[in-house]
Amino acid sequence: MIIPTNTPIDRITGGLPRGRISLIYGPTGCGKTTLAVVASRAFLEKGFHVVYIDTEEGLLREVGQEIEVKYAYSLREQKEILKELAKSGLKDVAVIVDTLTGHFHREVLKAPAQFRAGVAGDLSGKLIDQISILRQIVGQEKGIGLVTAHLRSPVSDAFRLNVLRKMAKAYKDGKYIPTATDYERYMAYDPVRWIGGQGLGMHCQFRFRMYVDEDKSRIIEVEKWPMVPNWCIRYVVLPETGEFKVIGDKFIMDSQTRSRLLALEFKTLLGEVEVLEKEGIEVEEAEKQEKVVEEKKKPKKPRSTDIKFPKIPSLGEIAEEERVRGGADGGSSDIDAREEGSGCRQE
Repeated sequence: MIIPTNTPIDRITGGLPRGRISLIYGPTGCGKTTLAVVASRAFLEKGFHVVYIDTEEGLLREVGQEIEVKYAYSLREQKEILKELAKSGLKDVAVIVDTLTGHFHREVLKAPAQFRAGVAGDLSGKLIDQISILRQIVGQEKGIGLVTAHLRSPVSDAFRLNVLRKMAKAYKDGKYIPTATDYERYMAYDPVRWIGGQGLGMHCQFRFRMYVDEDKSRIIEVEKWPMVPNWCIRYVVLPETGEFKVIGDKFIMDSQTRSRLLALEFKTLLGEVEVLEKEGIEVEEAEKQEKVVEEKKKPKKPRSTDIKFPKIPSLGEIAEEERVRGGADGGSSDIDAREEGSGCRQE
């Protein structure tokens, strides 16, 4: 059963499926939260009990008098809220988690660069656990699940960050124009485009991808929906009313449009990269500094010049030491003999 959302999604799929979890992901500021809030109100109108889990503290409780807004300040709190909902046994419930991957991303960035891959792997398992709990809540036609996620970015990777800094410097100086090819090289090197790992995409049965065009219009694409083509719809949000205005009909994105949008996305990323002159920009310098830090952390092996061997005395020194020792012993014997002799005379 498809439930309308009162968003542009309805123009391409009719809404979101009941009893399933849908994922919407895209770059920062593309409008994921706006879609989620409008969809929440639509679910409320259809008689659902709506629970909105906010992990970004970007939503006011006044967003809807009857929408239950819960704030999660950590990945653990996020899971606890979902476990409470699972125990409640609610029916006709719509659960929105915005964003599901917020705390995941922050926890990964807290770890040292060399351990981030391992931390991300461990936390990905926790996200899958939460998706499993959400499926218990809304599965078997009991409700609707909607989660959002940030677009994956390689900025947390130390080496790629330095490459991006160099490119950002050239871009801001007008010496370089970002291309879709560069995007594919530095953004799409991993088939997983969203933060949270491949498991997140596998366990969400339906998935949408969002883009932002040069004119600030949005494009939302069906990326995963059984038996449905990758339909797209373009829309804008009217600043006066906050309502959606759909532009044209649904379409299949051609390769030229996709390349242009990816290049724009990459250009936006480069604009967000902080370029500091004192860091030198050059990758070689950054690599040298990293190697110096790593070398300092490694335990130093003792060099042959650092090893202190015991001093071996010469034969002359040994003879002199024995002579001195023998003289001292002889002197004490003479004194004892004289004392014994004097004692005999006194008797």
